Amino acid sequence: MSVKIWIETEHQPVYRAGGFAWLRHGAEGLSGAAGGFRDVDAEDLAARSLLSAVKGLPPGEAVALHLSEPRLIEGVRQLGARRAAGWKDAEGAPLPAAETWEAVAKALAGRGLSLARTDRADARKPASFCAAWAELGLDRAKSRGDVQNPIPRPNLAKVPGLPKG
Repeated sequence: MSVKIWIETEHQPVYRAGGFAWLRHGAEGLSGAAGGFRDVDAEDLAARSLLSAVKGLPPGEAVALHLSEPRLIEGVRQLGARRAAGWKDAEGAPLPAAETWEAVAKALAGRGLSLARTDRADARKPASFCAAWAELGLDRAKSRGDVQNPIPRPNLAKVPGLPKG
């Protein structure tokens, strides 16, 4: 069986703040978290939100990522190449968020991995649920600093587009 993960992020460069939310659906049921970070650029937000979502995955299970954020999609697509290059660019300078991307690569190593592009504007899909929670995470990060909390079970029961129960 594979674990399906939806991740959405919301970044405001003016405030250097970002919010994220993720859902995970697999044999262990449905879980999710939302939060945000202060003093973060879009690349770091993408890496940190993905790392939050893949931490603690059951060993060896395949992962199906459902993403709409271009930085997340490109980051996942480039994991192998970036790792092979030692997390450095063509000039030898360290890539942004290299340590976090390395942790993501380790968490996903040895797993089947698929990537699907989602539409966060479609209210009938889990991506729209994540997008709303990512906005909340951004607001909380701006006012309170770094934060991450599980999404409450009653809210998870309302995720559109997933089987109930």
